Amino acid sequence: MNLFQYVEQNYSKFTKREKLIADYLLLKERRILNMSAKEISEITGTSAPTVVRFSKKLGFNSLNEMKLSLSISFENNKSDKKFEYLDEDLSVRNIINGIRQTFKNIVDVTSDLIKEDELEKAIEILINAKSIYIFGVGVSGLVGLDFYYKLSRIGKRCVYHNDAHLQVTSSVLIEKDDVALVISYSGETREVILCAENIKKNNVKLISITKASIDNKLSNISDITLNVPYVEKSLREGAISSRISQLAIIDMLFIGMAKNNLKDIEDKLVITRNAVSELK
Repeated sequence: MNLFQYVEQNYSKFTKREKLIADYLLLKERRILNMSAKEISEITGTSAPTVVRFSKKLGFNSLNEMKLSLSISFENNKSDKKFEYLDEDLSVRNIINGIRQTFKNIVDVTSDLIKEDELEKAIEILINAKSIYIFGVGVSGLVGLDFYYKLSRIGKRCVYHNDAHLQVTSSVLIEKDDVALVISYSGETREVILCAENIKKNNVKLISITKASIDNKLSNISDITLNVPYVEKSLREGAISSRISQLAIIDMLFIGMAKNNLKDIEDKLVITRNAVSELK
């Protein structure tokens, strides 16, 4: 995670005093790496406890952990990478190169965000689920549909509805041995949040794929959250980046589910491919 970018994107969610710390951090002065909480508080006009709370609000266990992430962000400042793929020169060559670079950049950032232990837990839960229910609307719904197709081809029982109302009705019927995978880039989509709340009322495990942000409503409801980058460049860019990052995580989950039984999975993929070959 690029900490500078993360702070910029979540700036509006900080308190007035936290914004003073954020402003100083965004000056990107390396000396902050050697400063104590007291020293940072003195230069920002806050207090040492506020500095510590700020680091914890960002998701770190301590100020030192935040400074470690800062040092990595200084060395590998991905915030300089451009996600915009459309500019004034829309030659075919520039479009090809722009899309290629966008895909590479977003997958790199997504990979940096993934917590291996959380991904491993999610894979294990999905493997052991009686049924997997998939929820998502719009572009996130298309990502959910991709996972549904993949699971269907290996004989894993799964449920996905394109219609948002059917998703809501299925969310109240989901059972304890089932697992829900809920996808929403914003983490605020009304229909998806309603489904998530119903799922938790039934004491069902909920895995979410959503943007990395402070106080993400879907993440707060979830048992396991797999984060995608918070990319809000433009209407031209947003849907492409969020879709690619979500699909990358879907593929990680699918391959992870297959890793312990590769021969059986491969056989099922061959059988299902052959089953539809005559329709081509």
